[in-house]
Amino acid sequence: MPKSFPARLASLLVLLIALAQLPAHALASAPAASSGGGSADAQRQLLEMSLRIVEIDQELGRIQTNRLQLQQRIDDSSGQLQRQEAQLQERKRQAGESLASYYMGKQEKLLGALLHVRSLGDLLRTLDLIELVVSGDRVKIADYRERSERLRADLARLSRERSELAALERQLTERRSQMDGLRQQLEREIAASDDPEATRSRVGSVQQLWESEGREKLRSYFKALAKAMNRLPDWLKEHPEHLKLDAGGYTLTLPDETLNRFLQEQDPALASFRFAFEDGRVVASGSEGQLELEAIGRYELVEEPKNGIRFRIDGLRFNGLDLPQSTIDELEQSFNLGFYPSKFISFVRVDSVQIQEHELLLRFKFSL
Repeated sequence: MPKSFPARLASLLVLLIALAQLPAHALASAPAASSGGGSADAQRQLLEMSLRIVEIDQELGRIQTNRLQLQQRIDDSSGQLQRQEAQLQERKRQAGESLASYYMGKQEKLLGALLHVRSLGDLLRTLDLIELVVSGDRVKIADYRERSERLRADLARLSRERSELAALERQLTERRSQMDGLRQQLEREIAASDDPEATRSRVGSVQQLWESEGREKLRSYFKALAKAMNRLPDWLKEHPEHLKLDAGGYTLTLPDETLNRFLQEQDPALASFRFAFEDGRVVASGSEGQLELEAIGRYELVEEPKNGIRFRIDGLRFNGLDLPQSTIDELEQSFNLGFYPSKFISFVRVDSVQIQEHELLLRFKFSL
């Protein structure tokens, strides 16, 4: 029998009172639904996993290329070393003959020739002959030693390259296994989503946009930045107002807006790219069309290969999605966004680097 209106009203009031007594975080923790299935956070993690798969596949291509190039160098070196070993055996025989003849009679013969000279002219000719014979022997022995040392160095290099090849092959196997595992996990999570077809379509769209435009745009930004940063020392020579001489050195104060103007002057492609200096970190971002790219990092002091500062990436995002560490590593290896003071003041070195709100501070000390 259906409840009367007063009974239904009483039940509703009880429910409202119970909800009001729940802690706020219990309500806030409920997952928000999103089109395509699952919470927004779950969707983001799914898309980031799809990008990791794409980037591992890209990395596998690089590893395979390096492996083939290294294998070719090893094959070439092996053939060259075999020929060197054969030539070395001949030099060894010649050096052995020279030593044997010297210690088994040639020494006495040469001394005897000196004792039988009858004129100054005979003496000079004999000395020239002795020098010729002895120097020829020395050349043969020295040539053998040099070739022997070179062969040992080449064999050591070949051994290192073979170890490097074995490491690359292990890395290739591990990364392939990781990619297969991620693909299987991605398929399981797509199948478990509220709308597998829509989720699969979104994953494919993100992967396609990254592969067709995103990766190349990111690399073009970093390539332009690396070239521009290489010109920064010359630009600072023309803008000394950013340098302040103090006890023991200089202080460079570089506002982020000044750096952005400099970058845009260097390359029109950087018109949509900006640096922002925050407390202890650098945020570099750019956008174009459907693409939004962001690198979060810091400048750190380096001494090798020379004194200066270098940009280290702590995080990399494409359209709000975190890119994997392998993408960060490849960018840092390919493009150097560093700053090296010896290019504009030869007698100073960077002593410290500090990033504060809207400013980069570099402290230089005089180097003796």
